Amino acid sequence: MSSAWTLSPEPLPPSTGPPVGAGLDIEQRTVFAFVLCLLVVLVLLMVRCVRILLDPYSRMPASSWTDHKEALERGQFDYALV
Repeated sequence: MSSAWTLSPEPLPPSTGPPVGAGLDIEQRTVFAFVLCLLVVLVLLMVRCVRILLDPYSRMPASSWTDHKEALERGQFDYALV
């Protein structure tokens, strides 16, 4: 009865799939690296877009809002008022 619970040492069956990282030629490695670089760029662009959407006015210089106002007050752009 005690032999029913013991396991006999048997070799593992051979795996049916190719080993990880093997079988890739230079073209497949190059394409894989290129796609990986594109994914990194895509993630960086997505992060930048989300940051701009969350706070759109933080990247604008404050001086551009007042430069044209001073010129209008001085009367240099009279044709803009027509």
